[in-house]
Amino acid sequence: MNPPYFLPYSVAMITPYTPGDEIDEAGIRRMVEYYKEHQVPALLVSGSTGEQHSLSVDERVFLYRAVKEADSDQVPLYAGVASIRTRDAVRLAKEAELAGYAAIMLGFPPYVRPNQEEAVQYVEAVCAAVSLPVMLYNNPLRTGFSLEPETLIRLVEQHPQITALKEAGSPEHVLRTKERLAPGGFQVLSGSDLTIEESFAKGYNGLTSVAGNLFPQEMGRVIVLLREERQSEARELLAELEPRLTLAGRIGWVRVIRHRFAALGLVSASCREPLTPLTGAEQTELAGTGMWEFATGRTR
Repeated sequence: MNPPYFLPYSVAMITPYTPGDEIDEAGIRRMVEYYKEHQVPALLVSGSTGEQHSLSVDERVFLYRAVKEADSDQVPLYAGVASIRTRDAVRLAKEAELAGYAAIMLGFPPYVRPNQEEAVQYVEAVCAAVSLPVMLYNNPLRTGFSLEPETLIRLVEQHPQITALKEAGSPEHVLRTKERLAPGGFQVLSGSDLTIEESFAKGYNGLTSVAGNLFPQEMGRVIVLLREERQSEARELLAELEPRLTLAGRIGWVRVIRHRFAALGLVSASCREPLTPLTGAEQTELAGTGMWEFATGRTR
């Protein structure tokens, strides 16, 4: 069985900006310390929550390096890699490897909607360029493309460095896919905090969490409970979190996290347009749920 290159719980970090719309290197250092303080076991850098497609290729390379320097090899880092152009995805993967990342999460090109064979060629080009473990990211809602199970199986069989899938599309294929790939210890992870209990029941192994930015220890505890098959306790904790997670999702997780981190003095409240800071009404609505009193971040 292959070693589990991807931990069952990681947090997808936001990308902090200065008021001048540059990546905030000092903010990165403060954020990484926050994640360490709250026992986050691994970080996903420049994923959807990190607004990867709002960043230029050069900015993403800078982000990889800045987070790695702030991390000082203490927490495994996974680099979010995705681009409309294959050559840019290849460059990003190479830069992540040069920066010392533990693995990459390879998303498919957004908007252009490649066919299955074009997607295979895209993945193969990245795999040929690096030796890092790869987690493919299937997210049809954001990209307009969905990786078919047979295509995934073909890719994994031909490229052993593909050890995991983050499935944000149809979970119905997960058990069948894992049956074909289980001898190699293939992992399937979710990016949905609220439905993680249901995902585990369908064969998922772990979570790259967005809510973990504000509830790092609570979401980590949920994963521990699910892995220990203590579903009722996990369900109870998720039920306690549910009103807050639902509201943050409706308002916009990236905006909510940035607002809270700014209040904690970690980053500025600056957003990269078209995203905007929270309105007064949104702040009041969040406060009315007891969001900030409940969040682990209150201890800082």
